[in-house]
Formats: sequence, structure tokens, C-alpha cells
Amino acid sequence: MGTRSLRGIADPGPVRVIASPGGAPHAVITDGRRRLVVAVRDSWRVQDRWWTDAPVDRSYFDVVLEPGRPALIYRETSGQWFLHG
Repeated sequence: MGTRSLRGIADPGPVRVIASPGGAPHAVITDGRRRLVVAVRDSWRVQDRWWTDAPVDRSYFDVVLEPGRPALIYRETSGQWFLHG
């Protein structure tokens, strides 16, 4: 039997994002397609666990992708983007 990696539905996964010069997401490459961000409904920053060896520093964006699909994405300080769900 081989080993498998299981991931929950809501676990974040890496995603390619095209951002504006100001850092806001402009488009997301998902399912092999480029989907424009038609609305940024909210954005916020999370800074936590600063006292540990694995601090969290993320910029979150609650967006709507064309043709109306809601998505929650975030950018790590490393510049890597992730998509929830």
C-alpha cells in the first residue's frame, strides 16, 4: 500500500495570483483558468504567534472571482499566495 496525503476541504492550498502594484489581487489562476477579481469585499491582516519559531503574518482578501464565485485568499510575507477551500 502506498502512502497518501489527505487534505481537508477548507485547508488552504498554494495558488497563483496576479496583484496590482498596490498589492491587491487582480486575478487568480485556478483550475487552469485566469479568473478576474471582480470585487474585494474585505481585507485584513493577521499577525500572530510572533513569540514562536513559526510566526504568522498574512494579508487576507475576501474576493469575488468572475463569474461571481466567492473566494478567500491570503498572501504570506514570503509573497506566496494561498486559496482557502
